[in-house]
Amino acid sequence: MTDVVATPRWADSSRGLGRVIELLIGIGLLRRPLFFQARQLIIRTAERNGIPWRKRRSELRLAAEPLVCSSATPGLSPPDYYKVRFHAYEQGNLCWQAAAEAEQATDAMALRVWPEADHSPAQAQKRLRDAIHNAVEPLLTGPLQRVVDLGCSVGVSTLALTHWLNRRADQNGLPRPEVIGLDLSPEMLAVAKVRDAGGLVAEWRHAAAEDTALQAGSLDLISLQFVCHELPQQATHAVLAEAARLLRPGGALVMVDQDPASSVLQKLPAAVATLLKSTEPYIEDYFRLDMPLALKHAGFQHLQVSACDPRHRVIACLR
Repeated sequence: MTDVVATPRWADSSRGLGRVIELLIGIGLLRRPLFFQARQLIIRTAERNGIPWRKRRSELRLAAEPLVCSSATPGLSPPDYYKVRFHAYEQGNLCWQAAAEAEQATDAMALRVWPEADHSPAQAQKRLRDAIHNAVEPLLTGPLQRVVDLGCSVGVSTLALTHWLNRRADQNGLPRPEVIGLDLSPEMLAVAKVRDAGGLVAEWRHAAAEDTALQAGSLDLISLQFVCHELPQQATHAVLAEAARLLRPGGALVMVDQDPASSVLQKLPAAVATLLKSTEPYIEDYFRLDMPLALKHAGFQHLQVSACDPRHRVIACLR
């Protein structure tokens, strides 16, 4: 069980190292070089570890571009918080570069959490997803009919979840659930469709996680993976309220994100912390939020909090 702890000193903009980092990020002439250095470091490290970053980026964009118009909901405008700079992209998640690199970035993240292990990208990804699924398994009873992965990006979490739920259903002689991946970026969803070549996911839906337009009480399981650290607190509360609205009584929510209690995060070197904070505009908001308390206020109960790796935690709970 993890406990809510103070914001890591590098993320606290009110004092010390966090204040210095915040001042550096606020200088426009320095921000672009910081973004450039962050991207180059990530790409070099990924390719050194067997992730074909640039080659895969070209492949995914070429295949996904024809699908972007059909992936967008007409008239849907993303909220202002979603239009800010993210992950060293000036256009945030609303650009092809972000969409065509999200798969590689996710693989690089999985490798990074176990630096001492001799994993391939696929092995690291499987180890991470298995830990997530094992955390929510005890809360699942009976057949699951409908599942949504909120903030699904390019569908890495969605496809892993679908494969696991299908195996679970087959092993227990149950019908396979309908799984929906939902995201605000049409480019991300277009890439998700390319990655889902077998059509395992029932729907790739363009909508906001806090305003899905799905029917109340219609879901058995909601997945919210690596999303909330990219949201201001007001949006996080809205997403949790929407999740509570969507789940049937007894339905489960599995949330995965940065673990405030992680010693790895607490002790990040100043240079790495500066690069991280420069690409994560809401990270301080996230660390300051008492997530278990926010979940309880939204109507969730029986919270089970565990570390799925040295940097991240899983919170599994029931509606």
